[in-house]
Amino acid sequence: MAIDNNAKTSAESGGPGGLPGLADLLSLLSGASPLMAVGRVVEVVTQMTGEVVKSISTFNDTMTELNRVAHRVNNLLDEFEVPLREILPAVQAGVKQARGTLKRVDGIMNQVGTLPADVTKAVATLGDLAGRLGPLTQFAELAGGMFSTKSKSTG
Repeated sequence: MAIDNNAKTSAESGGPGGLPGLADLLSLLSGASPLMAVGRVVEVVTQMTGEVVKSISTFNDTMTELNRVAHRVNNLLDEFEVPLREILPAVQAGVKQARGTLKRVDGIMNQVGTLPADVTKAVATLGDLAGRLGPLTQFAELAGGMFSTKSKSTG
């Protein structure tokens, strides 16, 4: 019942503004004015709204710059795409021709690598042939002597 008596007392006294219970509400807030608290809330909300607006503005600026960069990259790609498409077949043909040339050069190098051995073998074969033809040369000289002709080598 003490609460009812206090309520009656504050209502009878007319408190601030003559509203019943307002004085009790103010006393519960320990002297803090609700209007000041509402003012602080409004101030914080205003600051947060300002920060959100700044963040959104920065985000929009960033997106605008990214869009500009994307347009520039697309323009560069458009400029290079047509010449690249024209050059690409020639480059591919050049690479193919270079590979064929390398294969031929490898074959020639292998042949050149065996050339000294082949020359040595050919000289040996010629020497062997000359040695084997020696008796035939003597026979030809004898036959020429029999028929009264001289060999061109003897003379």
